[in-house]
Formats: sequence, C-alpha cells, structure tokens
Amino acid sequence: MNKLQEKLDFLLDKYSVETKAVLKDAKTVVIDGKELTVLAHRSERRFIELKNMVNNGTLVGVSVMRVARIIEKGSNLYVALYRELDLCQYILQRKIKSIMVMENDNVLNAIATTEDGVVCTIEISATLKAGEPAKDKHEIISQRGIACDVVVDAQLKQDSIYVFGAENQKYTDVDFELYGLSIEEIAVVRAAFAIAQNKNCQEIEAIDANLCELVEMAKRSAMNGEREVM
Repeated sequence: MNKLQEKLDFLLDKYSVETKAVLKDAKTVVIDGKELTVLAHRSERRFIELKNMVNNGTLVGVSVMRVARIIEKGSNLYVALYRELDLCQYILQRKIKSIMVMENDNVLNAIATTEDGVVCTIEISATLKAGEPAKDKHEIISQRGIACDVVVDAQLKQDSIYVFGAENQKYTDVDFELYGLSIEEIAVVRAAFAIAQNKNCQEIEAIDANLCELVEMAKRSAMNGEREVM
C-alpha cells in the first residue's frame, strides 16, 4: 500500500488538493476521519467508455447487460456481486429494482432488473487457482449495436505489448502519470483521488448503502428461491 499511497500523495500535491486522503487498503480510503469504499472499478477506462457509449447515443434501446466474472477459489461470491451490481448501475446509469439469485457452492447466477426494464445477467464463479488474476467480460446489447470490454471473438482481454523470448513479458500502460502500476492499482489511486478532489463523501456513502441493500436482497433470494424487489 505504500506505493499506492505515494502515487496518491503525488496527485494530491500536483493538483493542489488540500483534502488529506489515506488508503487503508485497496478497497478503503480514509478522508476526514471517514472510511469510504473506493469503488475503484469505476475508474477503469473500459468501464468509463462503456458508460459513455450507453449514455451518449451510441447505443440505442439497451435491453440487456451480460456479465461474467471468474475469481479465485474460496473468494466471497457476494463481494464479487457487489462489484458487478455497482458496474451495472454505473454503466447503465439506472437503478436496479429487483434481483433473483441462484447459488451453488462456488458458483452464483443472478438476474437483476433496472427501474426501466433493462435485464442484467450476472454469472460469477470462484474456480481459479490462488494468485491467478480474475477474468471478466461485460457486454451490452441494444437495438442498435453491441458493446463489450473484450475484443470480438476473444475470451480474455489483451495487453498492449508482448515480448517473447527466454522469458515472456507483457506491458500495458494506461495512465501517463502513474507509470509502474497495474490497471487495478491505477484505478484504486484514481478513485481515491477523485473522492478527495470532489469531496463527495456523502454520495459515496449513499452508493455503498444502496449496494449493501442489493447484496442483502441477493442473499435472501438465494435462500428463499424467490425474486426480491426493492
């Protein structure tokens, strides 16, 4: 965390943000004594661009958002669901009003519906070996076009540069100010910086409260086998 804090302090100093922000961990930032959920995934460029396409007229008549995510064996499925529910609401800019969940051991399937009828299907499985990076895919289907954060006919997202030799290496730089960090680490720093800069602590708390309520609804649905409505 020291490396991420150094990068965060660099941004705060560079842009003269007086609010002090301290990263407690990759999911939590402390600002003015408050512990806030970072929601780092919102700062990843692929999700920002999906959101733009949904809301700037590129996609018309959105009907379905499909999500698939594979995480490490033993991971909490509902922590992963929290992230994906937030991404659905953030990208679509719509509130989820109902959810139904089917859970079996290390697999979870959810069907969530937004206030205007867009269906979000979420498939999560905890089957990867320890240390293996999570794999995911987000696809949006509309009357005019389909958008996806993985290129056509690919199962996995690609890196920008590959070097093949005695030791294969790959490189992907996505931020001109935060070299040396992974995409996920950059997202954590950017998200924490945005909260400190915008001073929108109450908004972040409201988002977290809404997501926690949705997750509790999902757990109840998994237990009773029924659709839960907010």
